[in-house]
Formats: sequence, structure tokens, C-alpha cells
Amino acid sequence: MTVRSNKALDLARMMIKQAKLLKGAGLIAEAKALARRAIEINAIGHQATRLQAQPVRIAGPRR
Repeated sequence: MTVRSNKALDLARMMIKQAKLLKGAGLIAEAKALARRAIEINAIGHQATRLQAQPVRIAGPRR
């Protein structure tokens, strides 16, 4: 994991906690909007942590 992906995942976690607090305070619309953004950020953070395919050169036949 890179530092950037860790920060994105941490930010998403904090945003979800804030959304729960907003929901508890009765601000449902704001909580939903914040939760949607958190889910998008979470997806971006997980995409960054996945292994990427690396090109490989295949050696020619030996003589």
C-alpha cells in the first residue's frame, strides 16, 4: 500500500463516522451525501492498493 492509498482509506473511514454523527443529529440528506463521497473515495483507495499487471518480455528460443 502506498501512503496515498492509506490516506484515502483513512479519510473514507473518517467520513463514514462523520456521516453517522450527522444522521444521529437528524441531518439525513447531508449524511447520505457524505457517505456517497466516502464510498467513492474508499473505492479509489482500494483500486490503488491492487496489484498492477507488469509487462514481461518473453525470451526468444535458445539456439
